[in-house]
Amino acid sequence: EFVHLMREQIERLTKLTGDLLDLSQLDAGAVAMKSSEIDLSALAREVSREFGPRADRHGSRLELRTPPHPVTANGDPDRVRQVVRILLDNALTHTPEGTKVTVTTYSANRRAELTVSDDGPGIPRRVQSRIFERFFTADSAGGSGLGLAIARELAQRMEGGVAISSSRRFTAFTL
Repeated sequence: EFVHLMREQIERLTKLTGDLLDLSQLDAGAVAMKSSEIDLSALAREVSREFGPRADRHGSRLELRTPPHPVTANGDPDRVRQVVRILLDNALTHTPEGTKVTVTTYSANRRAELTVSDDGPGIPRRVQSRIFERFFTADSAGGSGLGLAIARELAQRMEGGVAISSSRRFTAFTL
């Protein structure tokens, strides 16, 4: 039990260190963006597969919804993966066990979007306005309050954004 607890704490500190390093590099302008055409559907499949075992351990169903044709966008593929990982990590960390998490890609009017949504309890409106602030945490599940700040900053550096939509029993973050 002690080793298990220590492993969890080491993983938490490793994630915090990585997040702080990412933020300091973003602040210093040291994050190089390599923009290219990305198939968001293929990227969503890849990252969803990566999170499959974690969703299973969480007792959650991870669903992927993509159209039959590619959903293309311009951006840095590694940074887009990082944003999707942040969004999936948050969905699985801040929702109760058994919550359904869905990754959806779509395009319309020359705009490509990737959404990570869940049927968890939702995020109160008063919290939504602050959710992308550095070090802001909305619940007792822990975390550093840096993931969504990093996600938004990376999206903005790629001339995009991350938006939240939440109500009772539903939350969606859209890149």
